[in-house]
Amino acid sequence: MRAIFFALALALSLALAQEDPVVAQVGPEALTKSQFDLRFGLFARSALRQLGLPDSEETRALLAQYRAPYLQALAEEKALLRVARAQGFWPKEEAVEAKVWQLKEAFPSEEALLAALKEAGVEDLATYRTLLAEAMALEALEAHYRARLSVSPAALKALWLLSPEYRHPTLYCARHILLPTLEAAKEALARLEKGEAFPEVAKALSQDPGSREEGGDLGCEPQGTYIPAFEKALLSLKPGQVSPPVGTEFGFHLILLEGVKPAGRYPLEEVREGLEGQVKDLAWEKLAKALIRPYPIRLFPERL
Repeated sequence: MRAIFFALALALSLALAQEDPVVAQVGPEALTKSQFDLRFGLFARSALRQLGLPDSEETRALLAQYRAPYLQALAEEKALLRVARAQGFWPKEEAVEAKVWQLKEAFPSEEALLAALKEAGVEDLATYRTLLAEAMALEALEAHYRARLSVSPAALKALWLLSPEYRHPTLYCARHILLPTLEAAKEALARLEKGEAFPEVAKALSQDPGSREEGGDLGCEPQGTYIPAFEKALLSLKPGQVSPPVGTEFGFHLILLEGVKPAGRYPLEEVREGLEGQVKDLAWEKLAKALIRPYPIRLFPERL
């Protein structure tokens, strides 16, 4: 009789394993297909939303090539979670519940919250709590180690010199005033010719909500940034000159060329913060690989 029960239990466990196969082994922990599907589904929704694409079977098929690489990344994340738990960075239950409460407060009812979670691809609050606790643990672990990372001035300068993204073409620093009619543009130009400051006239009259409060400031941009008529007028100016009214589909512009920055590198001080973040990102990636080394990872992408 005991042999029969053992055989039934074994058969049941094999059936369950086939329904939810293990797709990765992270040290002693198994990562199942259902766990992978949950996280990849969240990734897919986010990616499609960023691309401006609908969430459908057709668009999901476009992301199929990323399933295996995502499995690798998720397995490494699971290993980091084991590190976080072992080193005491797992959040306390009350800390997780405090964040859950904040989320609940943003909805008129728990039914509305659950509907929003399902729409986002999260089945229930228990699943959300699990995902939240994991995110908090990873954040605490990374913050702990990143705070101890230091960037040498030599490494910073080397990256600045070698990285093409810190070089720029010729930049044209400009302001503009957008008016609805040619007559309004001529009246604004007359105020400028009488000596009123360009930024003040822009704040008073410009119809461009994106630059009006900054006195019409458009920053410093390379050739090819603006629509043709605007850019042709801008490039014809000398620093300090104001254009006559320039008509575009948006209205009539008065353009001030404040200055021209020759092609070169952005000053190190201007990009230092971004550079330090980039160096620390690279250092954290290497450190994370070292931290998870005690947890061997085996992947079974064929089971996805």
